[in-house]
Amino acid sequence: MQLQIFSDYPWWFWFLCVLGGALYAAALYWRERRIAEVLPKQWWIPAALRFIGATILLMLLLNPYMRSSTNETEKPIVVLLQDNSSSIAKGIGDTTAFLDAWESMATELSKDFDVRKYVFGETMEEDGENHFDQASTNISQSLLSLNNLYEQQHVAGVILASDGIYNSGSNPVFIKNELNAPIYTVALGDTTRKKDVRILRTLHNNLVYLDDRFTVQADIEGIFCNGINISASISEINKNGNRNLGEQSVNAVGDQFNGSVKWEIAAQEPGIRHYRINVRKVEGEFTTENNVQDIYIEVLDARQKILLLANAPHPDLQALRLSITQNKNYDVDVQLAGEWKGNIADYDLVILHQLPSSTNTIPQVINEVQAKRIPTWFITGSQTSVVAFNKAQSLLNINSNGQSANEVTALMDLQFNLFTIDDKTLGILPRLPALSAPYGQYTASKASQVVAYQKIGSVATKTPLLLFSIPGGEKTAVLCGENIWKWRLYDYVLNNTQEASDEIIGKTVQYLAAKNDKKQFRVSQARAVYTEQENIILDAELYNDTYELINTPDATITITDESGKDFDFQFSKTGNSYTLSAGYFSPGNYSYKASTTFNGKTYTDAGAFSVSPVRLETINITADHRLMNQLAVQTGGSMAYPENMASLVDAIKNSAQAKPVMREITRTQSIIHLKWIFAVILLLLSVEWFIRKYSGGY
Repeated sequence: MQLQIFSDYPWWFWFLCVLGGALYAAALYWRERRIAEVLPKQWWIPAALRFIGATILLMLLLNPYMRSSTNETEKPIVVLLQDNSSSIAKGIGDTTAFLDAWESMATELSKDFDVRKYVFGETMEEDGENHFDQASTNISQSLLSLNNLYEQQHVAGVILASDGIYNSGSNPVFIKNELNAPIYTVALGDTTRKKDVRILRTLHNNLVYLDDRFTVQADIEGIFCNGINISASISEINKNGNRNLGEQSVNAVGDQFNGSVKWEIAAQEPGIRHYRINVRKVEGEFTTENNVQDIYIEVLDARQKILLLANAPHPDLQALRLSITQNKNYDVDVQLAGEWKGNIADYDLVILHQLPSSTNTIPQVINEVQAKRIPTWFITGSQTSVVAFNKAQSLLNINSNGQSANEVTALMDLQFNLFTIDDKTLGILPRLPALSAPYGQYTASKASQVVAYQKIGSVATKTPLLLFSIPGGEKTAVLCGENIWKWRLYDYVLNNTQEASDEIIGKTVQYLAAKNDKKQFRVSQARAVYTEQENIILDAELYNDTYELINTPDATITITDESGKDFDFQFSKTGNSYTLSAGYFSPGNYSYKASTTFNGKTYTDAGAFSVSPVRLETINITADHRLMNQLAVQTGGSMAYPENMASLVDAIKNSAQAKPVMREITRTQSIIHLKWIFAVILLLLSVEWFIRKYSGGY
């Protein structure tokens, strides 16, 4: 063991501490000459004690550190990684015997190694219980997690026990072994192929619109079913029972047959619709667990219609249409003002591109939009009649005497809060090409919020480029510039995507087209359908009478399942709103009702969601020992079966990585934190005090 003492101060400070202690002791005992008279031969003893104690105290003021180095022998690490998915229980039969053998192997390894145990399914858990109930298997993610955990540590080997069936993540043989340690595998399950019919996957839209027709496709595999007619049916599951929607069949050809069946279904009712596909059992089939697949489809009651009305053909029109239709909820109708003869009342949002103009003042359109309070987005340009534009809306007034224009780029206002804009988009927008904005003096209404100001060359201005009306009145937005098509084009050149430009256009439309919700308390959810492996997260917002976001009172929610059982929760407060992590729910349909009380008034909101089952572990029941062997061989390990997996202990002990390593451990500690230093000082001064007291020096 090596020991060093050092300080941040120069060496001569230590000499000053010794000198200070000596002067202090000498001055004290020169003044107290009586002690020398009482103890003529031993007076130097208390003086020395005072000198040592004072010197130590002065040295502690330098905040010295003590650094010690020791050599320690470190055991190599062996990681035991156990597949905890439900397919394992079916494959190995006697799980108790296997787990006993697994624990015996761990005990034997722990004599020479530092054993770390994990179980995994979709995710990996240290020292988890082996229940063999996980609904999916992700071997690759577990190996990546081990890489991150033990990359810089001495690992002698990894023992992976699995049947080789992975149904989530990538192929584990392609995961790079960052541990530089062999992987030993224990091959579980049965590789014998048995007669079986199963649904491999289903293809369908997650979202459809009311009165539309949609297609559901089921891919079916038949093993050893040559010449058998495989029949599949689809039914809708609801509280009134099952409604059969049709049956399809396909003839199996060969010992391993793959085919598909399709149904065309009408979306007749809005909400979350639950459908079940069922393949009829064939004679001699090994299992029927993989003959059923549940799907959930959300049916929306309407698609919002948007009118893009333009003064003349322009590249902006196609750019706007492409950006808006990224959202399937919007149906965009592009029309020229001189040719359009439709009904404004049919639309949820009107976008006026360079309208009104000198040739198309569109008074009838303006009057209808205002009368019916339809949200409107004005986009100005060289063809816009500024005088008519000022009369058509009250959000922005432009005082311009001519047709000249400024080339302006976007300068974002970070105080804007009507909706959120991604930080990446905020960084990209100022770099996008300039828009052509009318020259003049701009005066924005006090009832407006600015998203972006105009930047002319390198000069930042307070002239609005894109602004919105504040909540409470008619929804209006103004973009003071044309050629937004350049944004999408240059965005793709910069980032190989058009996400930044599409986000600005899309969120502008989303804010304007969203139906006004005057509810002061509302609950929202990420989506309508979750899987049983997903945590249910709900958010809530409460607004006071002036529509300020608050979370002063507590908010509660009751989630009810199909049988009427209630689950009560209380929201957590976060920022100015509420959030709830409700945990995991069993498959089925759920409704909820949330409430809170503020200023003596109770506010409520209700909704529903569904949880779909995960049947990945039932699709494939044939163990893949070839994958397990390949994974072992390519990392320098070997494969064993459960009955002889104890042989892996000898394989690891005889490997090159099994040798222990010697590590130098360096520890640094401030001396002032050592309790025994305080004890020494107290002892020195106490003995000195006793001697002086005994001799009559006090």
